[in-house]
Amino acid sequence: MTAASSPVPSHSKILYGGDYNPEQWPRTVWEEDHAAFDLAGIDTVTLGVFDWALISRGEEHYDFTLLDAIVDRVTGSGRRFVLATATGALPPWLAHQYPEVNRTDFEGRRHTYGQRHNACPNSPVFRRLSARLAGKIAERYAGQPNLVAWHIGNEYGGACYCGNCAAAFRVWIRTGTKPSAG
Repeated sequence: MTAASSPVPSHSKILYGGDYNPEQWPRTVWEEDHAAFDLAGIDTVTLGVFDWALISRGEEHYDFTLLDAIVDRVTGSGRRFVLATATGALPPWLAHQYPEVNRTDFEGRRHTYGQRHNACPNSPVFRRLSARLAGKIAERYAGQPNLVAWHIGNEYGGACYCGNCAAAFRVWIRTGTKPSAG
C-alpha cells in the first residue's frame, strides 16, 4: 500500500490537543474555551466520550442537537476533532431498564450509572446497544472533513464479576480464545 492510498490521514504537523467536554458547562463558556485554545495552539480536540445520556434518552431515541452544536463550533474555528463512541458512561435509562449492563464488583454488588466506564463488557445488551449507538454516531459524522480519528476507548481498568464475565473468563482459560459477543 502506498502512502497516497493509505487509509490513515497524514498531516503536515503533529496534532495538538486533548479531551474536550463542553457539554458539561454553559455554551457561553465555549467562547472562552476556544480563545484559550487559540492562545495555546490547540488544533484538535476529542469529543463525546461520555455523551450517551445526552445523545440517547431511550433505546430507540437519538438526538444529536448538542453534539452537532459542539462539532459546528469546533470545526467553525478550524479545529480538527477525534470523535468518541459516547459509551464511556452508561445513561440512567439503560442502567434502570437493563440492570445487567452494570458492572458487578467482587462482593457481588451491581454498580449503577454515574460512574465512568461502568458497563459490564460481556453484557449482550451493552454490546448490542453500544454498537448501535456507535453506528448512529458513525453514520452522522463520518463525512465530516475535520474528523481525524475515532476514539473507541482508552480506559480499560476495572473488573466485572457477574455471571457473564465469569463464563467468558472460563471459556478463555479453557480455549485461549475470547467468547463470541452473545
